[in-house]
Amino acid sequence: MRITNLQKKELSNIFQELKLNINDFKTSGQYKEFKIEFKFDYFSFSINKRNQNEYYLSIYPIDNKNGYSVGAKWESVLSYFEKWAKEIKQELSTPTGWETFDSENYLKAEFSDLNKKFSVEEQVSIKQNLEELISKIKQLELQEDVFKIFERKIDELSQKVNKLSKFDWKSLFIGTIVSLLFTFGLPPETSGFIWKLVKTTFSRFQLKF
Repeated sequence: MRITNLQKKELSNIFQELKLNINDFKTSGQYKEFKIEFKFDYFSFSINKRNQNEYYLSIYPIDNKNGYSVGAKWESVLSYFEKWAKEIKQELSTPTGWETFDSENYLKAEFSDLNKKFSVEEQVSIKQNLEELISKIKQLELQEDVFKIFERKIDELSQKVNKLSKFDWKSLFIGTIVSLLFTFGLPPETSGFIWKLVKTTFSRFQLKF
């Protein structure tokens, strides 16, 4: 007894109908087990086949980090899965009303940055950090064309680090990342995760975001 490819296809059809990005999820398990996890939070849906038409589900919905378990026949499994997927879709697509840009100094820019260039040591370190950043973004498994644009734009930033003032480069860097995130319309959690990568990678330069 196993969870068949046809059954997995029925689950993926639900994702496609809801227009959820499969790249934001990962799957695991073999034969009697199948698990779907959201990459950027705890949301997950696990299926364990017990016998011919009996399944044991472990579900972690958006509002219950402890999750819950239930037994079900396959028809009910599909209903539970659709409910779980719809909740995630709604969560990812609903603005909180608290999104805003404020007057915080995101660049931690100083007056002296207007005309000062990065030192040779800083240039080398920034280029290494940009390589590290694109390597981490690649692990998110974005659509290939989207990733290629990220890669090209970050390479352009690397080429300009020794040509622009600190202020101009920081401004270009932030503007490029923000523009890419808005242009591609990535899910909030994916955008947030990329932004977190940016902050973590460049924290040593005190780029305050």
